[in-house]
Amino acid sequence: MDEHQHPLYFEARGLTDREQVKIWRYFQKRRDSGGGECAMIENIGGDIYKVCFKEKEAQERVLQRKFHTLSLPGGEHRLTVSRSSTLQTPDQPSASQSQVSRKASTKGLEKIFKLEVYLLYYLRDNPKASKLLDKQLSSIGCTVELDFDEEEAVVRGDVEKGPAGGFGGAAEKWEEQVDGVIISLTESYLCYHVFDPKQVKMLLQDRSFAIDYLKVYTERGFAVVVGDTEVVKEKIKDLEKSVPTRKELPVEEKLLKLVEEEFIRGTHTHYPEVKITRGSAVIILEGPDKEVQSGAAKLDELLKKIKEKRVELSSSVLTFIKTSGAISKYQARFRQSLRNPVSLEVGSDLVLCSLSSDALNEAEAAVLRDLHETTVPLQVASDQDKVKEILIKSKNEENQGELRVDLCFIQGPKVRLVGYTETVNKLVKVLQDYQMNQATTQEVINLPHPEMVDCFDQILSLIGKGNIKVTLKALHFPNPCVTMSGPRFLVQEAKEFLTSTLASVVLDTLVLDGPGAQQYFQKEGKVSKELVESSCQVLIKEKQDVQRAQSTSSPVSLTLRPSISRSRFNNVGNVAVNKASLKITLGGLEDEQVHVLVVPMVNKNMTSTEIGKSLLRKAGSTLTAKFESVAAKSILVPGDVLQVDGPPSLGCSKIFFIECLPWDTVRGKSVQALRCGLKRCLDLCVQLGFHSVAFPVIGPGIVLKFPPRDAIEVLTENIRLFGLSASTGSLGTIHVVIKPGYPDSEECYHEVYKHLSLKMNHGGQAIFRSLTSDLDDITMTMGMGVKLQVVFGDITNETTDVVVNTTDFINFDNDGVCKDILNIAGREVEAELKAAKVNRGEVFVSQSGQFPCKAIFHVCGEKDAGVIETLMVSIIDLCETYGFDSVAIPAICAGSGGLDPGVVAGAILRGIRTATPPFLVGGITDIRLILIKIDVFLAFKEEAMQVFPTAVTNTASAPQVYYEQPQPLTASMSLNLNILNTSSTRQQSVYTVIGLCREDIDKAMAKLKDLYQSQCSTHTFRKGELEVLIDEEMTELQQLVDTLDLCVEKDTSGNLTVNGLKDGVMHMRNAFQHSSLRSEMRCREEEDLYNRVSWCILGPTGQWERLPKAANHILEKQHTAREIVDRQGISWTVDLQRMQATSQVTATQLKRLEHLPDFTFPLNWDNMVAGGTLKLVALLHSSAEYRTVKEAFKRTVNKTVMKIERVQNIHLRRAYEVMKKQISDKNACGANEKFLYHGTTQENSDSIIQSGFNRSFAGQNATAYGYGTYFAVNANYSADPRYSRPASDGSQLMFMARVLTGIHTQGHSSMKVPPARNSQQPHDRYDSTVDRMDNPSMYIVFHDSQAYPEYLITFK
Repeated sequence: MDEHQHPLYFEARGLTDREQVKIWRYFQKRRDSGGGECAMIENIGGDIYKVCFKEKEAQERVLQRKFHTLSLPGGEHRLTVSRSSTLQTPDQPSASQSQVSRKASTKGLEKIFKLEVYLLYYLRDNPKASKLLDKQLSSIGCTVELDFDEEEAVVRGDVEKGPAGGFGGAAEKWEEQVDGVIISLTESYLCYHVFDPKQVKMLLQDRSFAIDYLKVYTERGFAVVVGDTEVVKEKIKDLEKSVPTRKELPVEEKLLKLVEEEFIRGTHTHYPEVKITRGSAVIILEGPDKEVQSGAAKLDELLKKIKEKRVELSSSVLTFIKTSGAISKYQARFRQSLRNPVSLEVGSDLVLCSLSSDALNEAEAAVLRDLHETTVPLQVASDQDKVKEILIKSKNEENQGELRVDLCFIQGPKVRLVGYTETVNKLVKVLQDYQMNQATTQEVINLPHPEMVDCFDQILSLIGKGNIKVTLKALHFPNPCVTMSGPRFLVQEAKEFLTSTLASVVLDTLVLDGPGAQQYFQKEGKVSKELVESSCQVLIKEKQDVQRAQSTSSPVSLTLRPSISRSRFNNVGNVAVNKASLKITLGGLEDEQVHVLVVPMVNKNMTSTEIGKSLLRKAGSTLTAKFESVAAKSILVPGDVLQVDGPPSLGCSKIFFIECLPWDTVRGKSVQALRCGLKRCLDLCVQLGFHSVAFPVIGPGIVLKFPPRDAIEVLTENIRLFGLSASTGSLGTIHVVIKPGYPDSEECYHEVYKHLSLKMNHGGQAIFRSLTSDLDDITMTMGMGVKLQVVFGDITNETTDVVVNTTDFINFDNDGVCKDILNIAGREVEAELKAAKVNRGEVFVSQSGQFPCKAIFHVCGEKDAGVIETLMVSIIDLCETYGFDSVAIPAICAGSGGLDPGVVAGAILRGIRTATPPFLVGGITDIRLILIKIDVFLAFKEEAMQVFPTAVTNTASAPQVYYEQPQPLTASMSLNLNILNTSSTRQQSVYTVIGLCREDIDKAMAKLKDLYQSQCSTHTFRKGELEVLIDEEMTELQQLVDTLDLCVEKDTSGNLTVNGLKDGVMHMRNAFQHSSLRSEMRCREEEDLYNRVSWCILGPTGQWERLPKAANHILEKQHTAREIVDRQGISWTVDLQRMQATSQVTATQLKRLEHLPDFTFPLNWDNMVAGGTLKLVALLHSSAEYRTVKEAFKRTVNKTVMKIERVQNIHLRRAYEVMKKQISDKNACGANEKFLYHGTTQENSDSIIQSGFNRSFAGQNATAYGYGTYFAVNANYSADPRYSRPASDGSQLMFMARVLTGIHTQGHSSMKVPPARNSQQPHDRYDSTVDRMDNPSMYIVFHDSQAYPEYLITFK
């Protein structure tokens, strides 16, 4: 019971907590108000407040004073107190006094400040604060006295009086200074009243408030915190945060279980300061009020989300659920397996509740899956009592521990089973097994081997039938098996017996690797085989078909004609069959899909080159981690290779990083390191079993600074040496990757293609399977056989019926397609074009002039894709009108026209599609799109695949760069040696051996093998004996091999071994001896003929290839009825009148060269008249030789090639070859032959063609690097009019020459011969000089025979 029972009431407007405390303290003081001990001020509504006194006397004393005047922070208030809560508002009096008063004394001034009593207590209790106040007041000559009863601070100061006896202005100044000190005091310290009982309790328990500069004063029902203003605010803020709130939330128990886990998890996540207590059907939340309220709202939200699902079940199943305790079992199971709990309740239906629809669906599916009711009819003829006994017994066994199934017998007769599906099915199976046990049935046992079917009866005799009382039948269909028919229980017994017994049977296969085995054991060896069966207790069954398997020792064909059959005499005949394929790809190395990527680096820094940076950009930190892990454990020197596993983001298994050095001349350590690194990479690919590798052109760039030609030479030479190695292992593909989009990308591509083309063959034999590139021609067969070809090349090399010229009909002298075509066509065509009046979108048709075509179509694309598309339709229509079969078209407006290549490609191809519908019959057959820029070709290639997605597409290698290398006159391998490189198959006889144990099987197989081998014989024919045979003789021997059923094998030395039955081998020996005697004389004749005459065939790359000796002999003897076989093993039929050869897929040209006794004609030369030693041959524009020379010239010269002539000078070439051998023999690195350029005039060119280059003319143009003959690396240097002076018609001349540069050094103007390479050997001189050692652009030779004028180029 409250002890304060005597209330008084007063009225005040909007009192703050602090003002209420001030009034309460006023009524506590009897001296001030007459009151005494009282409760805290309480607001009872509106502006009416109540204060209750403990003693009635105190109440009366307060009432004796009608008005009570208090000084509050908001101003002075006058209170009227009353016994009743109904008050009449009195008139508000004006303030009678201030909080601050000043009075003067005889000695000085005094000023009183009304302060918060707790601030006075703080100044009393905190010496530091008190000293600070005293110090501030003393500085202005004042003292202070604290009056706790009056809650005042009295400040006194000595102020001198003025002449009139008053203080004057000094008093005002003093008062201003004192006010400043007191105001600073009240602003520096804060008195904070805490009224919430929980906060008061926590405040008193919080030890962080028990510090010197913070004081807590407690009163009845509240506490006051005094201290530095900011400190107090921070402390109170922390206090308010820590006051907990408690809230009880009643929830139905079954619903609580559904949301409890979700609610607790969400609350802990979002409101971690809230404590959750679980009661019976109640949740208690404790923590910060805001978070507690949010948690309560979250619980209410979850309860509203609970979903219900009713599952219709039969009454029997619902009864089983209630009686079996399935509800608690399911609820526990769902808590563990489902994301949200599910409750179950049984009524008229099964009611499921959960927060999650998915959980309800899964719970429903589980119940329907787990619980089952079924009714099974009982056979009328069966023993009903026995059936019931079996079922009840099975039910009791299943229900041990828990109720899992219930049953009842109903009319029918039937039995109803209710319970868990698994258990119900068990009882159904028990019933079915019993009822079926007496029924007739059939079972099947699969036999492990088909061979056991045909001899199953014999196998049963071998193993013993046992107590088998059912019908057995072995079958092949649908698979090898044995069927058993009879009563079910007897069938089961038989099945168990046969399954276990057949498992003990051992079956093995004996392969007699050789000919004649079946023939022997079917005839004279049959009795011996039967004796082996009986003695070893086995069955030996012969397979009816003879297997033809690949021989491990490479059996060979004896026929000279490649066969298209699959007999054991197939002849592949291509020495490159197991070699790698080469491909030049355009793109970034990081995009290659190969097993190995090769990357250069410097100082073991992965990103030291642009290639490394590109890989890092695609692979990211994964590659960095792998690289650093391996690099940290490795010490590398230049030429070493660091192996790093490829990350998943790159399409490779390994990355090989080569440690490189920057360029330091061609004979420096940089080239040596690069050679070692490249060789190591290729060797590693073989050792590690990789199938593909991609190389960039390593060296050119700002880091390594290799001259591009030297870098390409190092790379391609390493690839060539690898191809010549004994084994390239599993490495089947080598990519050389060129990054497009750089100024030198096209030149780099041409150089790589040229070098690889030169290295495709060695000594007339292919060392690589193929050379392809991303710039290979694309041929698309469209409707009615029209062929569309996308070609990377120069349109001035085309020989189609029509050539399309792109022009603006105004500027004819600007560099480009128009200028090149008109230079060749001649002035008449140019004049005709200048006079033409052509409207927009029209085609102007002119004569062809000197251009090798029938007509030239001139068009202007107007830099408009729509116009270009229309022009294409017109071009093809005109071809149809004039009856032209073929047309060559450039990329109209894609060059100087400035249109995007993709836009031009789309317009041209759409126009072609419109103009060549699928039903087109007759007319144009070949449309060639000729594209001279890489980016343009790639754009057309991509667009063509999209515009014609259903066309039949073939990729053909572009003509390879043709630089025929002179070959010494040596005898090539004979045709018979080509045959020794072929493979074939051999005969195998296969037997199945069946027995009861492994020992019997092995014993029988050994005996049978010994019987066969005792009847066999072997004979070896040496390689030298084979080389003398011709194809007719080899055909005869092949027929003999087939007749006698023999096998032929080749060993590593090229010898042939014949094996088979003794009589057959002896017959073969006699026939071979007869053939070899006939061949010896013919071989000598072939060798002699081969030294005098060369028959050549034009290869697919445009190069002339020399035919082997046998083919050379056939053609020279004009045995045209016989086929010839080239060095790649391809068979050709020949027509000597037309000098043509035809294979199964193509036709080509033949050529015959008749050599001089002391000079062998180069294969690309034409025949010369008898006694002639000099001939100029104008190259056909359509020839690969012409295109190759022209393309090399045009890489650096933007002028039109008018004519290219091959110089055939026997005397000059003979002297050149002698010099080449001399330099090659002297230098380990060889003669270092290069194709270089030399500008000339008409007069000088005649002299050079007749007599060669003459260094006695040195000084006519320059002698800066010695008195020799000067040759330029790039044609643009020699095309300068200073060296290639124009004729009267503006045409110029230039030689492309073979030059033997050997080992070079820096040239000087004073040199008349190259300097000595070694001071100790003054006669051993350098072979040539250069303008600079780093990437030379000019070579100077000092011997006339060191250069041969290969081609004379006329250009304009």
